[in-house]
Amino acid sequence: SNILFMCNSCGNEFVKWSGQCPACHEWNTLVEVGNFTKLSKAKSRSARPAIYSVTPREAIKNDSGKSFNTNIVELDRVLGTGLTPGGVYLIAGQPGIGKSTLLTQLAITLNTPLLYICSEENVGQVATRINRLTTKDTRHINLLNTSSTEDILKATNSLKPELVIVDSIQSIATEGNPTTAGSPSQIRDCASLLIQTAKESNIPMIIVGHVTKEGTIAGPKLLEHMVDTVLDLTGDRQHELRLLRGIKNRFGPTDETGIFRMTNGGLEEIADPSKFLLEGRLKSTPGSVLALVMEGTRPMTAEIQALVVESAIPVPRRIAKGINSNRLQLICAILTKHLKLPLGTKDVFVNITGGLTVNEPGVDLAIALAIISSVKDKALPDSSICFGELGLLGEIRSVSFQEKRLKEAKKLGYKHIYNPSTHPHLKKIIKNK
Repeated sequence: SNILFMCNSCGNEFVKWSGQCPACHEWNTLVEVGNFTKLSKAKSRSARPAIYSVTPREAIKNDSGKSFNTNIVELDRVLGTGLTPGGVYLIAGQPGIGKSTLLTQLAITLNTPLLYICSEENVGQVATRINRLTTKDTRHINLLNTSSTEDILKATNSLKPELVIVDSIQSIATEGNPTTAGSPSQIRDCASLLIQTAKESNIPMIIVGHVTKEGTIAGPKLLEHMVDTVLDLTGDRQHELRLLRGIKNRFGPTDETGIFRMTNGGLEEIADPSKFLLEGRLKSTPGSVLALVMEGTRPMTAEIQALVVESAIPVPRRIAKGINSNRLQLICAILTKHLKLPLGTKDVFVNITGGLTVNEPGVDLAIALAIISSVKDKALPDSSICFGELGLLGEIRSVSFQEKRLKEAKKLGYKHIYNPSTHPHLKKIIKNK
């Protein structure tokens, strides 16, 4: 049949219409479209060159492209091998978090011919941002103001740049798809065309993606599987800290994190994140504890603050910022059971300073000690630091990269290092204190 019905919500196609989409269960989202997918596939098959196979040795011999660094140390740390010819990179993050700023700085520092697609902003706005970030010669940057995928492909094939930046995938559309830009089917089809061009021309391509209010990348989940690398730029917009994490990487590691700070001059790399996170810390203060946390494979020092006060409501509050609230509930229960800490009538507030969010269990011990310190109104020694996971029986369990954390703590000069090796149970720490 030449008629199909497509869901504007999920992008699935059906041969007959229904009021509710059978796939995503949204109402009144099916619209009648031509069978453009079959036509485009037939057209693409006729335009393809002859198919031939090669051995791995021949493929390596014929591969003329080599990865190149971005000249941004923290970005190269996450990518591992830098930018790979023919690689397709998806960078996602909340609005205003710094995605376009990071890519603008990348365009400036590379100093090689590149194509910057301005589909969300006009070229004047992007040029203004470039002039704000640098006074260097930027004639190597070619700005193209278009939302047509076909125009992007033509410009890529004619200019032959060293890199293509598309900002963003949600604001471009292809003529072969009648749905509006940003719909799941448009995102899928546009991404497919961009990836095909990147592979055939051996040009790396960076695509910007939006995130939903739930924190997931907007569009079909298929998009993350199609690209080679998925990067996630996160941070609290009320703080300067920005973290760039690799969620998927076919060319390098996925356990590295790039750390930046947002300034008036753009994103600034943080060489010593521990020093940045501890700025303005009050020493010898009850409720303040230092923890060694891991961001990727890099240990860094974070301050955990706890405030415990009498509750004015029947059900005491447990409020956490920077950690999972369910984890805080669990730790409070462990302290109440094994240390007889009177938390049943008290509100507990826990915060990680600097806008940092930590999901690893190695911060459990620091949270517990901060709560104990606040309840007893007694500060830990100035030269103390800790890490460890808490079990339900009150035991302190081993965590990943334990030896690396110990080495870092000793290197920084901490004399009291509370960890699973020296303190197997919470009671032993309290007894020693």
